[in-house]
Amino acid sequence: MRKLLAVIGLVAMTSACAGLPGSAPTNFYVIKPAVGLTPDAAANNLPEGINVGIGPIQIPGYADRSQIITFDAGSRVTVADFDHWAAPLGDTIKRISSANVAALMGEEKVFPYPADFRPDQRSLQIALEIVDIGQFEDGRAWVNARWHVKRLYDNQVATRGSGSYEEQTTAGNYDSYAEGLSVIFGRLAKDLVASLDKVQFQPATN
Repeated sequence: MRKLLAVIGLVAMTSACAGLPGSAPTNFYVIKPAVGLTPDAAANNLPEGINVGIGPIQIPGYADRSQIITFDAGSRVTVADFDHWAAPLGDTIKRISSANVAALMGEEKVFPYPADFRPDQRSLQIALEIVDIGQFEDGRAWVNARWHVKRLYDNQVATRGSGSYEEQTTAGNYDSYAEGLSVIFGRLAKDLVASLDKVQFQPATN
């Protein structure tokens, strides 16, 4: 009898565990570089021989996780246990920002920062801070960002910028949310490139 009860209990526990939410499959999503970006007027106005490093990238602590987070109308954050970013969000933003800026300026002019090389007088760095990022319950995706551009040759900040960006997506649809962020980071890249045009360079020396 005791053996029979033990077997029944084991079967019951196995059935209960099979029905736990943790058994649901996890979905993974990526944010892709923006489509349709081509060199624009801001990039064409930049000096010849300019090189731009992208990084470091800072993101808010609440977003520094694999799970996708969304917001309600107030201050409550919802963490999606079974819907994750396919890569760390900070790494993804650095990757797509580098790709987007390269599409606007030319692949040969953009590199990830830090990088192992000796900068010259045309080398710049864009350090990007994502102040806020998320999706509201009405489907609006948004990013608040600020950045500074530094001359690597003399390690001086040349200019600063900031921007707030929104894109309407489908509430609760993480594919739509990822696509909306792709559009947003394309707009952000254009503002980053426009900031480079404000940099004042020292006269070249022999």
